[in-house]
Amino acid sequence: MADYEVHHEIVASNQDVDVRFYLSVDQGSYVAPHWHNSLEIIYMLEGSMHVKMEDREKEVQAGDICLLNSREIHSFRSTKNKSLVLQVPEIFLEKYIPDYAQMRFHIDPNPKRQTEITKLEWLKKVCYDMYVIYEVRPEGYLLKFNSLLYDLMYMFLHSYSEKLVEKEISKARKNREQLKKIMRYLDENHSRQVTVQETAGQFGYNPDYLSRMLKKQIGLTAMEYLYEVRMNHIHRDLLNTDDYVNEIFQRHGCTNYKVAMRWFKERYKCTPTQARKEKNNQIEIIVNTEKDKII
Repeated sequence: MADYEVHHEIVASNQDVDVRFYLSVDQGSYVAPHWHNSLEIIYMLEGSMHVKMEDREKEVQAGDICLLNSREIHSFRSTKNKSLVLQVPEIFLEKYIPDYAQMRFHIDPNPKRQTEITKLEWLKKVCYDMYVIYEVRPEGYLLKFNSLLYDLMYMFLHSYSEKLVEKEISKARKNREQLKKIMRYLDENHSRQVTVQETAGQFGYNPDYLSRMLKKQIGLTAMEYLYEVRMNHIHRDLLNTDDYVNEIFQRHGCTNYKVAMRWFKERYKCTPTQARKEKNNQIEIIVNTEKDKII
C-alpha cells in the first residue's frame, strides 16, 4: 500500500495464483483516494492505519481485519505497520459467485456473539496460513493455497455478504462513476491553477454543491482533495529526484510556498527535507547491510 499515481489502481495478480497476495511493510505513508476492481482484505499484523471509505472511516489496529469492496473509493493514512493484503479480482469472484455484482461485503471488527468471534478468528488464521504456505512453498503448495482461498471466499459469501436491490445498485453506480470523473479531472489538472468553480462548471454543478458532494463521498472538499493529489505527487518526486523543493512544489500546482509547506507537514508529519533525508538514510542502511553480507 504505497503511493498511487492514478486513482484507478490496476491490480496485477501474482504469477502463480489468480489473486494478489503479499506482505505489506509500510514505513508510514498516505495513499490518496483511489479504487480498484478487486475485493481487498487487509489483516493488520503490526502497527495501525486510518482508512476512509465512501460512507465511513475506521482505525485499523494490530489484530484487525479490514474489508474493502471492489470499486469502493478509499484512502489510507498509515503509521509504521505490517499487514497481509489479499486482493481478489472481480473476474475471479464472478466466476464462482454469479450474483457478485449485486453483493456488498462487511465485517464487524468487534463482534459480540461468540459464534461471530470464532468466525473472525478463523478468518485471521486462514489469512496467516495462506501467508505461511505461500512463503514456504512446499511441494503442492498451490493446492493448499487455493484450498484456503476458496474456504475464505465461501465464508465471506455466507457470513459477511448482503444482497443489494437493483435500485440501490444503479444509484450507487451512477454516483460513483460521476465521482470518479471529477477525481480524474482534478488529478489530470492538478499541476495548474485549477479552481473549484472551474471544476464545478465542467460537470454542471454549483461550487458549494460540488464540495459538499465530495465531502460526503470521500471525506474531503474539492480543494482538500486537490491538495491531497498534489501532496501525493510532490512526495513521490521528493523521494525519487534531486530537484529543489520549491521547483517540485511549482511543478505540481503549489505556487504558494507557505501553504504547500503547511499541507505537506500536516500530511507527512515532517518537512520535505526531512522526508528526503529519511529516505536516503534507509537506502544507506540497506547498502551497508548488503556490504556486511559480502564481507
